[in-house]
Amino acid sequence: MAPMPTAVLAARPKRHGGGASPEPGRCAPAARSSAAPFAPATREGRDTMVISRAPIRVSFLGGGSDFPAHFQQHGGAVLTTAINRYAYVTVQPFLQEYFDHKIRLAYRRSEAVNSPAEIQHPAIRATLKKLGLSSGLEMHVMADLPARTGLGSSSSFVVAMLQALHAHCGRFRSARDLADEAIEIERGLLNEAGGWQDQVIAAHGGFSLITFGRDRSYHVAPVPLTTERIRALEEHLLLVYTEIQRDSADVLRQPSPVPADRAVLVSRMADLAQLGVDYLASDRPIARFGELLHAGWELKKRASAATLPQIDAWYQAGLNAGATGGKLLGAGQGGFLLFLAAPRYHEAIRRAVGARPAIQVRVNAPGAQIIFSQR
Repeated sequence: MAPMPTAVLAARPKRHGGGASPEPGRCAPAARSSAAPFAPATREGRDTMVISRAPIRVSFLGGGSDFPAHFQQHGGAVLTTAINRYAYVTVQPFLQEYFDHKIRLAYRRSEAVNSPAEIQHPAIRATLKKLGLSSGLEMHVMADLPARTGLGSSSSFVVAMLQALHAHCGRFRSARDLADEAIEIERGLLNEAGGWQDQVIAAHGGFSLITFGRDRSYHVAPVPLTTERIRALEEHLLLVYTEIQRDSADVLRQPSPVPADRAVLVSRMADLAQLGVDYLASDRPIARFGELLHAGWELKKRASAATLPQIDAWYQAGLNAGATGGKLLGAGQGGFLLFLAAPRYHEAIRRAVGARPAIQVRVNAPGAQIIFSQR
């Protein structure tokens, strides 16, 4: 498969006030992207209903090197895969003339408001403002797995929402456009702490090495794995839910001693991502891939406040029960523990961590998609 071209995430021009307000229910033009300009759709051109989905991810190696503060100085690389669990967003016109509100939302809670400024959900509020959608809209949000569990689900939701809203307005956006806009919303407009890999893999999907350049560019390179190799990896993966939910931004903001060599540690984690590609693309025993995961987890614990005593105890119990390695997914301190182990050890690992909920997943899932569209 030919590698995708490298592009730089450039700042998008700000919207300026003035001029006539969009007709209620009309899709206003959003800020134009120099990479993919588009025209606004008329009310008549809108879909009756659009359903989009974007995958969540499992990040194997290199996490932390996708933060701009690091890769703008040292570069970065992350080995990650989209998995067959998704965030879903449904968008349809809302017949506001029959109600006392103009926008209806349903996610973990319900909202009925008259303008985007009244919306409580920060990402929804910022996205509707960015796209110039002010009324006549109903949106429902669903997900296969809970939020705040280290799987990048918040970024998957933003990517799916962007795609659904653009499609609702009759606009096509490429995977790179969706990733760039999601990064702009989460890391720029909302100023949320975090890296860029979640938005990129949610939009592009697949099993990829994502490299980040000092010039704020990123490059998505699909990892060439045979069907047999993918099947072997899937059989060895086990995700165990710690049942601890936490906000990754809160974890990243926690005061903790920052080692003087943190940049060196994170760069070594990025180097492991490159090694991981070489290992998976070879015919070496898949179980030994766990040793790379373990090495990355040890580096991450040294570089950040990623763990808790109870999590360390569960992880060690999993190793004692037969896992060759693993890690805690995401920023840390909760969510899912990933173990790599031969299938015959999976039940023993589950028992060793207190029979906590566990799932197996498929890797190399497709990126953001419109899965239903009806006029």
